[in-house]
Amino acid sequence: MSPRVCVYHPSMGPAITRALQAAHPGVRVDVASDLRTDPPQPETIDVLVANRLPDGLLKRCTRLSWLHLTGTGTDHLAAAGAPPGLRVTTSATVPVRAVAEFAWTAVLALAKDLPRLRDQQHEHRWQLPDARLVAGSRLLLLGLGRIGSAVAELAAAFGVRVTAITRTARPSPLAGTVLPPHVLRAAAADTDHLVNTLPSNPGTRGLVDRQVIEALPDDAVVVNVGRADTMDTAALVDRLRAGRLRGAVLDVHDEEPLPPGSPLWSVPRLFVTPHGAYRFPEEEHAVAKVFLAEFAAWSAAVAPAEQGATGCPYLARTEIA
Repeated sequence: MSPRVCVYHPSMGPAITRALQAAHPGVRVDVASDLRTDPPQPETIDVLVANRLPDGLLKRCTRLSWLHLTGTGTDHLAAAGAPPGLRVTTSATVPVRAVAEFAWTAVLALAKDLPRLRDQQHEHRWQLPDARLVAGSRLLLLGLGRIGSAVAELAAAFGVRVTAITRTARPSPLAGTVLPPHVLRAAAADTDHLVNTLPSNPGTRGLVDRQVIEALPDDAVVVNVGRADTMDTAALVDRLRAGRLRGAVLDVHDEEPLPPGSPLWSVPRLFVTPHGAYRFPEEEHAVAKVFLAEFAAWSAAVAPAEQGATGCPYLARTEIA
């Protein structure tokens, strides 16, 4: 009997369905695009392709043997009820370049005073920008995973000096210096740009705390493309309101979508973006390609479920080489 595959996603269903049925015509694929409710008959789903998951959904998918995430993070799986041993794969390789480019867009835009220039255009006002050279500046990079490494690679093209913070502080050719988390506050005092690419886990939550934010120079820039709970957003807002940071860009937030009444919308020099740093036109097809490769391995039973090296108790495979 063919497995039942369900694509539980607001937009990726058609692309993944077309790709899967072209390669495996006998496979049953259902698409559920309304994430306000469970997909139909969750107890009969063998393979679930999703990103956002309602609390407890995976407990209700009693026949589920494999979950493929269209995104990268796995910190939400516990709330979704993922049982130990569930095979979980992600699309973590897909957004790497897009997110790294977004991080550098944010750094460059703030360095060249583009937000003020845009405001001046609206006001028909001719005034030179408060622009800075990026070459020779200092980047404090939190994390050297896939995205952090891509950010560091781009830094070389701009002549930026990279100091990275990683759990192991293992030397890397991508950074001039690699330091452990316990010296983050000291490192923050000696940087021009802080770029956060950290995932959410027990070792990273709250790492960029008020003391780290307060240690940043008054003309520093903060960019968060990692996870919101790794940074003290309230402390960042306090610094911005006091006029003691050049600017900040947050693509991730404690509550998403950000409510219309959130005070973050109107914080001076804070630029709020809708958790879309990963977006690019071919994203859905790239995710479908990753899923197809995993589906072939799963179908052939050549990818046994093993605990991944990341320490997450649910992970089996986390990337396609």
